[in-house]
Amino acid sequence: MGDRLLTRHFLQRFLENDLLSPEADGHDAIAMVWGGLLTLGLFLSVVMSLKFVFMPFQSPGRTALLAIDDRLTFIAIGMIVMALVAVITWDGLSLDPRDTAILGPLPIERGVIVRAKLRAVGLLASGFALAISSLSSLFHPVLMVAKLPIGLLPAFALILIHLTVTLAAALFAFASVVAIREVLRALLGVRFIRISAGVQALLIVALVTSFLLLPVILSRAGRFERRDASMLPPVWFVGLHEALAGGIVAGLPRGALPVSIARQEDRDAKRYRDIAVSIRPLASWAVTALTASLAIASLAFFWNSRRLPLPLAGNRAARYRGPGLFTRVVTLTVARRPATRAGFFFTLQCMFRSGPHRVVMAGCIAASIAVSTVFLMTGSGSPPGDVWSVPVYVFSTQTIALVLLLAGFSHVMRLPADLRASRLFRLACVGDPSRFLAGVRRGAFVGIVLPTILLLLLPHVYLVGTRLALMHALSGCLLGSALISLRTLRMRQLPFVASYAPAGDLNTVGPAVLIGGLIAVSIFSRIERFAMADVGSAAVFWAILAAVIVSPLAARRNMLLDLPTAFDVPATGATRLDLG
Repeated sequence: MGDRLLTRHFLQRFLENDLLSPEADGHDAIAMVWGGLLTLGLFLSVVMSLKFVFMPFQSPGRTALLAIDDRLTFIAIGMIVMALVAVITWDGLSLDPRDTAILGPLPIERGVIVRAKLRAVGLLASGFALAISSLSSLFHPVLMVAKLPIGLLPAFALILIHLTVTLAAALFAFASVVAIREVLRALLGVRFIRISAGVQALLIVALVTSFLLLPVILSRAGRFERRDASMLPPVWFVGLHEALAGGIVAGLPRGALPVSIARQEDRDAKRYRDIAVSIRPLASWAVTALTASLAIASLAFFWNSRRLPLPLAGNRAARYRGPGLFTRVVTLTVARRPATRAGFFFTLQCMFRSGPHRVVMAGCIAASIAVSTVFLMTGSGSPPGDVWSVPVYVFSTQTIALVLLLAGFSHVMRLPADLRASRLFRLACVGDPSRFLAGVRRGAFVGIVLPTILLLLLPHVYLVGTRLALMHALSGCLLGSALISLRTLRMRQLPFVASYAPAGDLNTVGPAVLIGGLIAVSIFSRIERFAMADVGSAAVFWAILAAVIVSPLAARRNMLLDLPTAFDVPATGATRLDLG
């Protein structure tokens, strides 16, 4: 009974957060994610099975050949999604000092706590693996062989094999992330805390970029004759599927076929046999990788849990040598007032050192990298120097990257950094947030807009020439400042301080905002390309962007916040009495 209660407690820790407002229930978010994964599996199954359902003369050899690419897609998506789940729950994959503070004083054996935590992590992984694999395992094999002469038992075997292999691949990805974390923690000890945030951010960027570039990756992995294809883990599990399924589909009778289709069937059947022979030996790689990842993750987890973690006691004050060069430059230039300085550095610290903020920003960075890679590679054939020969999507690259990153920043501004920080802001705030918000805006520009412009400057110099690239960079700086200024125009809560409440209309408004944003980016890019034709038009364009930056700042100057709602988001339908 106690073990189940502890396991349920650790599962709740994955969903609950003390920094959220009371009505921000994590169960709603997790239910939406699970529903999205189930819908994704069903949607992909139906879409990928249409080619089998509408095939005029379905033949077993061609069906088996086409099904290999489908399985590779399902396995790759499941692995990336499960690895993302593990990385997002990075800090909750093992015991932490808070668990020691809550459970340590209780008369509970350490082994009971450790086993309960491991079961909770296992249940989390199993639940998400079933969500991403169950519907695709049920519908895709059935629709794939619906028109072939196959019996009930072979069809059930295909469903079971598909489910087994996709679950194994998903658990391998999840266990690999846990193994990376726990091995680093075992090797570095308390120094692991210094690199934990960076490793998590790098993994998120790599995984989200891989997910967005998955069609390109799968097109290379699908060439199973290539030697480098065997180095990709999804191909190992495709080989495991072929080793388990054997020739269930390819060995079916093909019946009477027209002459041309019979010839095509012979070629496809031969190609399928060649691919199957080359990837079936990889089944041993898949089994070995799954076993090794689970074993390493479990052993490292138990090794790190041989005693409960204690709160860290740092000695940073003893070796503090004063502000660095960057801090001195900032305090002398962009953040000279104390309140502005506080907003500037608090923004940078939250974005890159706080766990929830870091996850969101890393995902937006990955999306920006994927979009920029595709657009810039597509536009590499345009001659530099002529603005009219440059495709519009080359100008859109910088704009989309800025919009994605600033959309993530808009979300993380609503996430509180720490409860203790909120109390300090309550004591220090006097109702005039303008200088603090100025620091937040400047922190966003220095931490997001400026690095994005500088990283994209060199590719743009190569694509459009130095003059157009510099003009485009200036437009990006003004656009980023304008978007930040507009976002903070109607802010009623202090950023990074007030409790968080999710947007209630995200499901209905989100698609409309996405479509409208893409249209707006396209229109803005066309206007920018037209303005870059000569310096006079560009000056007018820049003046309009500068006016958009200055107008909201002038409108908000000396605007006082309502102190009760500046720190707490009131529940929907609630009325604040303000009896104090």
